[in-house]
Amino acid sequence: MKYRFWNLDKDYTILENWCKERNWESNIPKEMLPPQGIIVEDEDTICALGLYLNEQVKFGYMYGIFSNPKIGKMKLYRAMKLSLEAVKKLATSKGIEVIITHTAEKALEKLYTRHGNMKLVEQNVNQYIMNLNEDKYKNLDWISK
Repeated sequence: MKYRFWNLDKDYTILENWCKERNWESNIPKEMLPPQGIIVEDEDTICALGLYLNEQVKFGYMYGIFSNPKIGKMKLYRAMKLSLEAVKKLATSKGIEVIITHTAEKALEKLYTRHGNMKLVEQNVNQYIMNLNEDKYKNLDWISK
């Protein structure tokens, strides 16, 4: 199992297919994903995660973990651990000193705190979005999952 940096021009179709296989009503638009991200693979593409970075500040935002719905739980868990290690290396190489993320998934909460060296800092948080292009982004299900 190894990781590589994602190339959204080539890898977006993988993420899009995973969303379709999970029967999500809408996929995250390609232009909403960060240019920096990690893909973990062996003979299969297993999981991916994106990291929003601005090298002018020391803060990054990790956008969830996308996963192949056909991969078993143990293999997926190992791949997710590897993706967290990889994102730490990526962020450090870019001068990032703090990464934040959010999740409502208990399994991800355990992964983040046990293997991601992350601390739970908020509970019972409401999340809001301001859609500035309602003509283009009519359905925002991809961010509310």
